[in-house]
Amino acid sequence: MKRYSKLLNDIGYKFKNFEFLKIALTHSSFNSSEINYEKFEFLGDRVLGLIISESIFKKFNNDSEGELAKKLSFLVCKNTLKKIANVIDLQEYLNISKNLSIKSIDSIKANSLEALIAAIFLDSNFATIRRVVNKLWKDEINNIDLSKYDPKSRLQEWCLKKDNKLPKYNFIDKKGPEHSPIFTISVKHDDKLHAIGKGKNKQDAEINAAKLLLEKIEKRKL
Repeated sequence: MKRYSKLLNDIGYKFKNFEFLKIALTHSSFNSSEINYEKFEFLGDRVLGLIISESIFKKFNNDSEGELAKKLSFLVCKNTLKKIANVIDLQEYLNISKNLSIKSIDSIKANSLEALIAAIFLDSNFATIRRVVNKLWKDEINNIDLSKYDPKSRLQEWCLKKDNKLPKYNFIDKKGPEHSPIFTISVKHDDKLHAIGKGKNKQDAEINAAKLLLEKIEKRKL
Protein backbone atom coordinates (compact mmCIF):
# COMPACT_ATOMS: atom_id res chain seq x y z
CA MET A 1 0.00 0.00 0.00
CA LYS A 2 2.88 2.36 -0.79
CA ARG A 3 0.51 4.40 -2.93
CA TYR A 4 -1.29 5.60 0.20
CA SER A 5 1.74 6.14 2.47
CA LYS A 6 1.75 9.95 2.16
CA LEU A 7 -2.02 10.17 2.67
CA LEU A 8 -1.85 8.00 5.78
CA ASN A 9 1.01 10.09 7.09
CA ASP A 10 -0.92 13.32 6.42
CA ILE A 11 -4.02 12.15 8.25
CA GLY A 12 -2.02 10.49 11.01
CA TYR A 13 -3.72 7.10 10.81
CA LYS A 14 -2.84 3.61 9.54
CA PHE A 15 -5.69 1.30 8.56
CA LYS A 16 -6.06 -2.20 9.89
CA ASN A 17 -8.63 -2.98 7.18
CA PHE A 18 -7.55 -1.37 3.90
CA GLU A 19 -10.90 -2.28 2.34
CA PHE A 20 -12.44 0.59 4.33
CA LEU A 21 -9.92 3.01 2.83
CA LYS A 22 -10.54 1.69 -0.68
CA ILE A 23 -14.30 2.16 -0.34
CA ALA A 24 -13.88 5.72 0.99
CA LEU A 25 -11.85 6.66 -2.10
CA THR A 26 -14.09 5.01 -4.72
CA HIS A 27 -16.71 7.03 -6.62
CA SER A 28 -19.72 5.42 -8.30
CA SER A 29 -18.37 6.46 -11.72
CA PHE A 30 -15.27 4.28 -11.35
CA ASN A 31 -16.68 0.78 -11.72
CA SER A 32 -20.28 -0.35 -11.27
CA SER A 33 -19.08 -3.60 -9.69
CA GLU A 34 -17.07 -1.81 -6.99
CA ILE A 35 -18.55 -0.68 -3.68
CA ASN A 36 -18.52 3.12 -3.66
CA TYR A 37 -18.31 5.65 -0.84
CA GLU A 38 -21.96 6.83 -0.69
CA LYS A 39 -22.98 5.00 2.50
CA PHE A 40 -19.67 5.90 4.14
CA GLU A 41 -20.31 9.54 3.23
CA PHE A 42 -23.65 9.38 5.06
CA LEU A 43 -21.97 8.15 8.25
CA GLY A 44 -18.94 10.42 7.94
CA ASP A 45 -21.14 13.50 7.65
CA ARG A 46 -22.75 12.68 11.02
CA VAL A 47 -19.48 11.78 12.74
CA LEU A 48 -17.82 14.97 11.50
CA GLY A 49 -20.76 17.09 12.65
CA LEU A 50 -20.60 15.65 16.16
CA ILE A 51 -16.83 16.08 16.50
CA ILE A 52 -16.81 19.66 15.22
CA SER A 53 -19.84 20.51 17.38
CA GLU A 54 -18.02 19.22 20.45
CA SER A 55 -14.81 21.08 19.55
CA ILE A 56 -16.41 24.48 19.00
CA PHE A 57 -18.73 24.01 22.01
CA LYS A 58 -15.62 23.74 24.19
CA LYS A 59 -13.49 26.34 22.41
CA PHE A 60 -16.12 29.06 22.00
CA ASN A 61 -17.95 28.55 25.28
CA ASN A 62 -19.20 32.15 25.37
CA ASP A 63 -20.91 31.89 21.98
CA SER A 64 -24.68 31.69 21.70
CA GLU A 65 -26.38 28.69 20.10
CA GLY A 66 -26.88 30.71 16.93
CA GLU A 67 -23.21 31.70 16.74
CA LEU A 68 -22.13 28.09 17.26
CA ALA A 69 -24.56 26.95 14.54
CA LYS A 70 -23.00 29.39 12.06
CA LYS A 71 -19.50 28.19 12.92
CA LEU A 72 -20.55 24.56 12.56
CA SER A 73 -22.20 25.20 9.20
CA PHE A 74 -19.03 26.87 7.93
CA LEU A 75 -16.67 24.20 9.24
CA VAL A 76 -18.58 21.29 7.66
CA CYS A 77 -19.60 23.03 4.41
CA LYS A 78 -18.41 21.81 1.02
CA ASN A 79 -15.90 24.62 0.58
CA THR A 80 -14.15 23.82 3.87
CA LEU A 81 -14.19 20.10 3.07
CA LYS A 82 -12.65 20.78 -0.36
CA LYS A 83 -9.99 22.98 1.22
CA ILE A 84 -8.96 20.26 3.67
CA ALA A 85 -9.13 17.60 0.94
CA ASN A 86 -6.69 19.72 -1.07
CA VAL A 87 -4.31 20.01 1.89
CA ILE A 88 -3.98 16.21 2.01
CA ASP A 89 -4.03 15.89 -1.82
CA LEU A 90 -7.03 13.58 -1.63
CA GLN A 91 -7.70 13.86 -5.37
CA GLU A 92 -4.48 11.95 -6.08
CA TYR A 93 -5.92 8.82 -4.43
CA LEU A 94 -9.49 8.84 -5.75
CA ASN A 95 -10.86 6.02 -7.87
CA ILE A 96 -12.99 7.95 -10.36
CA SER A 97 -13.90 8.04 -14.05
CA LYS A 98 -11.45 9.98 -16.20
CA ASN A 99 -14.39 11.64 -17.96
CA LEU A 100 -15.64 13.66 -14.99
CA SER A 101 -15.52 17.46 -15.06
CA ILE A 102 -13.33 19.48 -12.70
CA LYS A 103 -16.47 20.78 -10.96
CA SER A 104 -17.64 17.22 -10.32
CA ILE A 105 -14.24 16.23 -8.96
CA ASP A 106 -14.30 19.16 -6.53
CA SER A 107 -17.58 17.89 -5.10
CA ILE A 108 -16.31 14.30 -5.05
CA LYS A 109 -13.25 15.35 -3.01
CA ALA A 110 -15.50 16.81 -0.32
CA ASN A 111 -17.75 13.74 -0.26
CA SER A 112 -14.79 11.35 -0.18
CA LEU A 113 -13.31 13.20 2.79
CA GLU A 114 -16.52 12.56 4.72
CA ALA A 115 -16.35 8.92 3.64
CA LEU A 116 -12.72 8.76 4.81
CA ILE A 117 -13.83 9.98 8.24
CA ALA A 118 -16.38 7.16 8.39
CA ALA A 119 -13.75 4.65 7.26
CA ILE A 120 -11.38 5.64 10.08
CA PHE A 121 -14.23 5.55 12.59
CA LEU A 122 -15.28 2.05 11.48
CA ASP A 123 -11.67 0.86 11.49
CA SER A 124 -10.92 2.22 14.98
CA ASN A 125 -13.11 4.09 17.48
CA PHE A 126 -14.58 7.51 18.23
CA ALA A 127 -11.56 8.75 20.21
CA THR A 128 -9.27 8.02 17.27
CA ILE A 129 -11.38 9.72 14.62
CA ARG A 130 -11.87 12.67 16.97
CA ARG A 131 -8.08 13.05 17.12
CA VAL A 132 -7.76 12.83 13.33
CA VAL A 133 -10.55 15.34 12.64
CA ASN A 134 -9.30 17.83 15.21
CA LYS A 135 -5.84 17.64 13.66
CA LEU A 136 -7.14 18.20 10.12
CA TRP A 137 -9.54 20.98 11.14
CA LYS A 138 -7.21 22.68 13.66
CA ASP A 139 -6.28 25.68 11.47
CA GLU A 140 -9.86 26.13 10.24
CA ILE A 141 -11.22 26.20 13.79
CA ASN A 142 -8.47 28.47 15.15
CA ASN A 143 -8.70 30.94 12.26
CA ILE A 144 -12.43 30.84 11.58
CA ASP A 145 -13.75 33.99 9.91
CA LEU A 146 -17.44 34.15 9.09
CA SER A 147 -17.42 37.69 7.72
CA LYS A 148 -17.51 36.51 4.10
CA TYR A 149 -19.24 33.20 4.67
CA ASP A 150 -22.53 34.10 6.32
CA PRO A 151 -24.71 35.24 3.40
CA LYS A 152 -27.94 34.86 5.38
CA SER A 153 -26.87 37.52 7.87
CA ARG A 154 -25.60 39.81 5.11
CA LEU A 155 -28.85 39.42 3.15
CA GLN A 156 -30.91 40.13 6.25
CA GLU A 157 -28.92 43.30 6.94
CA TRP A 158 -29.39 44.47 3.35
CA CYS A 159 -33.15 43.81 3.38
CA LEU A 160 -33.66 45.61 6.69
CA LYS A 161 -31.61 48.56 5.53
CA LYS A 162 -33.41 48.66 2.16
CA ASP A 163 -37.01 48.73 3.37
CA ASN A 164 -37.12 47.27 6.87
CA LYS A 165 -38.30 43.84 5.66
CA LEU A 166 -36.84 40.42 6.39
CA PRO A 167 -36.13 38.02 3.52
CA LYS A 168 -38.61 35.15 3.25
CA TYR A 169 -37.40 31.55 2.90
CA ASN A 170 -39.72 28.85 1.58
CA PHE A 171 -39.19 25.11 1.34
CA ILE A 172 -39.72 23.83 -2.23
CA ASP A 173 -38.85 20.15 -2.16
CA LYS A 174 -36.59 17.34 -1.02
CA LYS A 175 -35.29 14.77 -3.51
CA GLY A 176 -32.86 11.90 -3.61
CA PRO A 177 -32.22 8.92 -1.31
CA GLU A 178 -32.74 9.27 2.42
CA HIS A 179 -29.01 8.93 3.14
CA SER A 180 -28.11 11.71 0.69
CA PRO A 181 -31.07 14.06 0.11
CA ILE A 182 -31.02 17.33 -1.80
CA PHE A 183 -33.17 20.16 -0.41
CA THR A 184 -34.42 23.06 -2.53
CA ILE A 185 -35.37 26.35 -0.85
CA SER A 186 -36.30 29.75 -2.24
CA VAL A 187 -35.58 33.15 -0.74
CA LYS A 188 -37.48 36.31 -1.67
CA HIS A 189 -37.15 40.00 -0.94
CA ASP A 190 -39.82 41.16 -3.40
CA ASP A 191 -41.32 40.04 -6.71
CA LYS A 192 -38.18 41.04 -8.62
CA LEU A 193 -35.57 39.86 -6.13
CA HIS A 194 -35.65 36.13 -5.45
CA ALA A 195 -33.40 33.09 -5.81
CA ILE A 196 -33.42 29.32 -5.35
CA GLY A 197 -30.73 27.33 -3.56
CA LYS A 198 -29.97 23.64 -3.11
CA GLY A 199 -28.10 21.81 -0.36
CA LYS A 200 -27.75 18.53 1.51
CA ASN A 201 -29.81 20.01 4.37
CA LYS A 202 -32.21 22.92 4.78
CA GLN A 203 -29.57 25.19 6.31
CA ASP A 204 -27.16 24.69 3.41
CA ALA A 205 -29.96 25.26 0.90
CA GLU A 206 -30.93 28.53 2.63
CA ILE A 207 -27.30 29.68 2.68
CA ASN A 208 -26.91 28.92 -1.04
CA ALA A 209 -30.17 30.70 -1.87
CA ALA A 210 -29.09 33.78 0.12
CA LYS A 211 -25.70 33.75 -1.62
CA LEU A 212 -27.33 33.69 -5.06
CA LEU A 213 -29.69 36.52 -4.16
CA LEU A 214 -26.78 38.62 -2.86
CA GLU A 215 -25.01 38.06 -6.18
CA LYS A 216 -28.08 39.39 -8.01
CA ILE A 217 -28.18 42.42 -5.71
CA GLU A 218 -24.49 43.12 -6.28
CA LYS A 219 -24.81 42.76 -10.07
CA ARG A 220 -27.70 45.24 -10.12
CA LYS A 221 -25.82 47.53 -7.73
CA LEU A 222 -28.88 47.91 -5.52
